[in-house]
Amino acid sequence: MERKEAVVYLYVGVLIIGALLAVYYFNLGLTGFAVFEQNTESSFNEGVYSDTLYDTNVDAVVLNLSSNATSGTYTSKTFDAGSSVTWNNLTWTGNEVTLEVRSCSTSDCANVSFTTVDLNNLNLTDQYFQYKASFDSANDTLTGVIVDYSSIPQPVPVSVSLSEPVGEKESNSGIPLTFTATGTNLTCSYNIVNSVTDENVLNSTIADCTSTTFSLGETSGDYILTIYVLGNEGNDSASTSFSLSVSDEEETTEEEEEVVEEVVPVEPIPQQTVSLTQISLGEISTLDVVQGETREMSLSVQNTGNTAVTGCSLSGDASGWITITSSSNNLGTGATAGLGFLVNIPEDIAPGVYTRELSVACAETSASKTFAINVAQKKLDFKITKVQRTSLSRVRVDYSLAELIGEDQDVQLFFSIKDASGVEVANVTQNSSIDANETNNFRANIPINSSLEGNLTLSASLNLQQYSVSVNEPITLGAPTGFFVLGDDLGTTGNVLAIIVLVIIGAAVYFFVIRRKKAS
Repeated sequence: MERKEAVVYLYVGVLIIGALLAVYYFNLGLTGFAVFEQNTESSFNEGVYSDTLYDTNVDAVVLNLSSNATSGTYTSKTFDAGSSVTWNNLTWTGNEVTLEVRSCSTSDCANVSFTTVDLNNLNLTDQYFQYKASFDSANDTLTGVIVDYSSIPQPVPVSVSLSEPVGEKESNSGIPLTFTATGTNLTCSYNIVNSVTDENVLNSTIADCTSTTFSLGETSGDYILTIYVLGNEGNDSASTSFSLSVSDEEETTEEEEEVVEEVVPVEPIPQQTVSLTQISLGEISTLDVVQGETREMSLSVQNTGNTAVTGCSLSGDASGWITITSSSNNLGTGATAGLGFLVNIPEDIAPGVYTRELSVACAETSASKTFAINVAQKKLDFKITKVQRTSLSRVRVDYSLAELIGEDQDVQLFFSIKDASGVEVANVTQNSSIDANETNNFRANIPINSSLEGNLTLSASLNLQQYSVSVNEPITLGAPTGFFVLGDDLGTTGNVLAIIVLVIIGAAVYFFVIRRKKAS
């Protein structure tokens, strides 16, 4: 008997251990919690080694000393949660490495920089996640990493479907009101009007937003019932038609016997209009910027109620990062407006993720929205110093680059000229290099159509790996005159004309001098 009990206990123990291992190895989150884990050579090999390697002697990523490297990095693969999630924390084992992280909405994370954050509270939201470990000593090791995340509760949209009352009803009491409503924190109400006279017959709220019954103190007639549902994620309504056909005998009996079935007459409810005053603000995705950058943005606001709202204006929080560029708006039912603002990143702010708040206040209602700003370290100071049309078919752009992080950098710049309607009319791409801690001047020539003139916008974007900066500058190009300053592109029509003119002037001066000498 004792042997059988021991076998039973053994089986139970094996089942418990198996269940725990399944949860651990297959990320079976019990409360919406899941993890990604790296702790083997094969899992680390999915990432990228730079002057680092996986050392099987210590089962860890280490600095590659055989290449005489004094520093190096390991960049993990991009972890894909399958949908937008909240990345909670990163736990690692090893010695003295520095870890940076980033989350992004695209699998290559090309436009998001790595940043240093609190690994115990990542507070990042996106579908993809990646980390980078930096090594600067032979003692640095990375043996394991666990990244956990949790799903984001999806909002439940408000909806309502109405199935009763329909058709003809033969009694003016106990009429069914049957409906199905979805959403969170719902409030429900209904009203009934006479479809012939448009007279409002009954208004009432519905306790707990569940199906119920109602009574009408009216005689035969045609009616329309409309139900209204309001919740956290908007509102909805539905209508149905029905008729009431009460026989004369039933009406007479009720009058003579004075309510035999204890039907309490419904007292007339003062006529009221169910109105909803509400605005909804659009989403703002995480903004990736660098120190000192200014970014032009817009927030969408929609009137999702059934009454007009007036004087809707945008305001920022007390951080001083937000500058409002739009005026107030009046919004009719269902109308949408874009409210413009600038995000001004201080030069001296530390890299990291910051949260800022925007508020829209109308005379009748208001709403707020928070959004995240991912501030990356400024790697280059980029300035346009001069823009000049130097020929019929060329605009010359002088610019400077100042290296700020003590590293040699290769830079790709894209210059674009757009007309007043925002259509691109010319562009050029140029690659430049700058040494650590240097400030250098550069020049780019943009080919243009010889007839191009007027008020235009020059856009310049600078791209490094995981880093980008852009600027816009208004320019004015005068009408071509056929004579321009001699520049670098001697083959253009304008410079050929310039050369001819200079030769003619030189010849005229030469002959004038020779003749003066002969005359003397």
